[in-house]
Amino acid sequence: MASNIKVISIDLDGVLYDGPSAAFALAQQIGLKDQYLELLERIERENLDFQETVVEVAKLWKGIPVDATYHYLVKTMPLLDGAEETVATLQDWGYEVGCISSGVSQFFMEPLSRRLNLSFAYSHILGSENQVHDGTVQFTMGGPEKATTIWNYVQIRGHSLENVASIGNGINDIDLFKVSAFSIAFNPVDKAVSDAATVTIESKDLRSILPYFERV
Repeated sequence: MASNIKVISIDLDGVLYDGPSAAFALAQQIGLKDQYLELLERIERENLDFQETVVEVAKLWKGIPVDATYHYLVKTMPLLDGAEETVATLQDWGYEVGCISSGVSQFFMEPLSRRLNLSFAYSHILGSENQVHDGTVQFTMGGPEKATTIWNYVQIRGHSLENVASIGNGINDIDLFKVSAFSIAFNPVDKAVSDAATVTIESKDLRSILPYFERV
């Protein structure tokens, strides 16, 4: 690995969370399972692109409170084996550890950030009115946005992209890998993800990434 790493960005779906969609897992808990499944079928049937998908999914959350009403679900949601220990260990070693996700919104990331004591947590930003989701999208966290987001973060923190490591599994992580000094494709969903990363790990335990890092 690069020896000058100070910031580590870890993806959510398929990396911190053991599954393809933490948002769907949350939706099931608050009574949106059927609507979500119907939408996923329509997305596939109509071949909606990423931006169109985010817009349509946001509509499902309309009327759901934006306060801490459902935060307890995120705080108790099962994560990938070793996820919490891995984040805590990297933090203890002196790294700034955070998450940049293309799968959820700030509604999910706020309690996740507190649960894991993350240095940063970025995702889609959904609109709200009168303390409930209004079904709109204010910001979409796609692949290019992930790269821009980490660049903005390190600039604020007085670091550079040479200080960044990233761990992800999806196509939306490729842009982030390209601007990172070191990157891990963790159970990549496509060969292109592996090809873009420094190393590839196939594992069901996030502690598998720890040998690639050391105390700062």
